[in-house]
Amino acid sequence: MANSKAYGARRWLTALLFVCFAGLVVAQDVDALQVRNKRLKEEIAALEKRIQSTAGTIKGQLTQYRMGQSLLKNRQELIEGIEKELSALNNQITEKTRAITLLRGQHAELVAAYEKLLVQAYRHRDKKLWIMHILSSQTASQAYRRWRYFRNYSDYMQIQEKKIRETSDSLSREEARLIVLQKERISSRDQLAQEIGKRQQDQKVLDNQIKQLQKNERQLKQELQQRIREQQKLDSEIQKALAALEKKDLERDEAAIEAARVLSADFAANKGNLPWPLTNAVVIEPFGRIKDPKWGFVFDNKGVTLSGLKGGDVKSVFNGTVAAVWMDNRDSYLIRVLVSHGEYSTIYCHMVDVVVK
Repeated sequence: MANSKAYGARRWLTALLFVCFAGLVVAQDVDALQVRNKRLKEEIAALEKRIQSTAGTIKGQLTQYRMGQSLLKNRQELIEGIEKELSALNNQITEKTRAITLLRGQHAELVAAYEKLLVQAYRHRDKKLWIMHILSSQTASQAYRRWRYFRNYSDYMQIQEKKIRETSDSLSREEARLIVLQKERISSRDQLAQEIGKRQQDQKVLDNQIKQLQKNERQLKQELQQRIREQQKLDSEIQKALAALEKKDLERDEAAIEAARVLSADFAANKGNLPWPLTNAVVIEPFGRIKDPKWGFVFDNKGVTLSGLKGGDVKSVFNGTVAAVWMDNRDSYLIRVLVSHGEYSTIYCHMVDVVVK
């Protein structure tokens, strides 16, 4: 349990996950948009809660600042998502309205035509007249044609009745769906207005965090330099651990090599679907080079920095073998665990204790 982090690959992959905790912290369709927006709302709620529980040290203030940036970014993404959802809803409402207008026209035409059929049927309602008309035929062929006419007339009326029922049912479904879409649009508009207001509040909170950091700018720079030194030290440790693992790989037998090959293929096939190593994790720093817009410092993040609940369980993102475990209490990374996934490896850091199965 603890904080957490995941890194790299011996040959193909370099993926590092930093997991922090509240104490240490660091033209789509409507359904797809709503799922995405729901996820963003959950992340925003988690960030709001964790910002309030972060410690007041310079490291805690820096973490709050990072979370504030992520919160503002997520809020903006949510607003854009709701706007896209509204646009998609408007398009669907326009299409439904057009379809309903067409169905109403078709229904009216069918009813009008059927009414004419009823009038004609009433005029020829006496079956004796139909029979006499058939019997008065001069030839058998003429009699057959007259008989087919009357039978087809009856069948045609039944077909028209069925068409009217089907059109009426379709019209009812479309009208019901239109009502649902209109309600969703109203709800989305209300949400959009609320989120825009919250975004303004998020910006105020972030501005206050910046003011707090400005009061301790010297300590802030020292903290950032310390983090860069720790990152460089960790990179060196990881390279040594990976080199030792590669050396060990050379001693594997054929069965172990084949098992590693299969595991590597499975890992590669799932790279885009790997879970976070921490439940309820939210991203507060993305992978790659980070340039702070306010302070201007540049930091190469070798993974993805996550925030989770303090004391949360950290799990490997994929099946594998624990290849190395080491610890250094002098920095913030604490316990490091290297897990091998065949040709790939991940490393987890910021943990206070470890259980290896």
